[in-house]
Amino acid sequence: MDLGIITAGAASSQVLADFGAEVIKVESTTYTDPFRNWSQIADGGSPDPNASPAFNAVNRGKLGVAIDLKTDEGRTAFLQLVAEADLVVENFRRGVLERLGVGFEQLKAANPRIVLLSLSSQGSTGPEREFISFGSTLEAIGGLMSVTGYGPGDPMWTGNNVNYPDQLVSIIAPGLALAALRLRDHTNEAVHVDHSQREAVTSLLGHEIVRASRGDRSSASDSNTHPRHAPHGVYRTDGGDDWIALSVRSDDEWAGLCEVLGLDAVARDPRFMTTDARCGHRAELDEIVGAACASREKSALAHQLQAVGVAAAPVQRPEEVLDDPQLAALGFHQTVPGDATIQRGFVARLSRTPGRVRRRAPRLGEHNDAVLGRLPVFEPAIESVRSPDQVGQ
Repeated sequence: MDLGIITAGAASSQVLADFGAEVIKVESTTYTDPFRNWSQIADGGSPDPNASPAFNAVNRGKLGVAIDLKTDEGRTAFLQLVAEADLVVENFRRGVLERLGVGFEQLKAANPRIVLLSLSSQGSTGPEREFISFGSTLEAIGGLMSVTGYGPGDPMWTGNNVNYPDQLVSIIAPGLALAALRLRDHTNEAVHVDHSQREAVTSLLGHEIVRASRGDRSSASDSNTHPRHAPHGVYRTDGGDDWIALSVRSDDEWAGLCEVLGLDAVARDPRFMTTDARCGHRAELDEIVGAACASREKSALAHQLQAVGVAAAPVQRPEEVLDDPQLAALGFHQTVPGDATIQRGFVARLSRTPGRVRRRAPRLGEHNDAVLGRLPVFEPAIESVRSPDQVGQ
């Protein structure tokens, strides 16, 4: 049962759907997933709630019902569905489920073996448990923003088009769900997983946390440089706004880079002959490497550098990623049945149970009849749940 909204909750259950789980997305005509109204494709000036690329990307493969949990009939219907379910996923603010009457205690009463996966912002305890968060604020309060950016200027976050904390959580959460289901099967008891998105972000700063606990000065935002590797960064290539990322970790790799870029004289320059020397002359080094890359095509140059053992990759735009031969070989890009739009693929490949996109994202209340028809209730009660103010048609 998927109560997840936006990315963190919805994308977590989308991964489970990709690998074969039946996922029922629950919305209401009075409260739809906000993603339906993001990045809209307008039709005649009216936004289509089924056209949002963001919504369709993280809700593919699911059945969709519209149940108003603020009504007695809606709660009854939802809890009857929970009675036959294994998992409930939600990422509301703390206290919302309880106010709706479908908190963990009510879920356990409906199904003593249920697993509740709560993807909360701050966790279920503590003085800030009810704080509102988005990807940007999580990067800030989790500490990530303090170590990203271009030098000691303004802190920088990953941006609206990425929302890194949400993406991170949606990859971690499916594993937590499977671990909880395994525990449930072992104990035959319900399990509540409290996954704090704030903790997930802070966990990325492992070595910085150790430094801080020892009283050491934390690492400053230092753009694309590396304390022990040089050259290390992103350099403009031909094409106007094309770039290549590369990292040289040793003297042998430096020799290979100079060979590919035709920098024989620079390779013998005492300022750049050793790693320590190169790190001590970063500005001059970056200027020389940047000038040598400026006339080269990014993908061809990356392949040439890889051939001599230098880690290098072109900076690719989304349209270039679509044509990437490596991703094509992996079968990463997927299409949804009945829709030619290409979507992201799967987080992993399983040999016996490979991922598959089984259906497009549901229209609001699209599968009411199929899903609500399973309920062990009298037909008049079903019709009451289906009434327009409680369930969208």
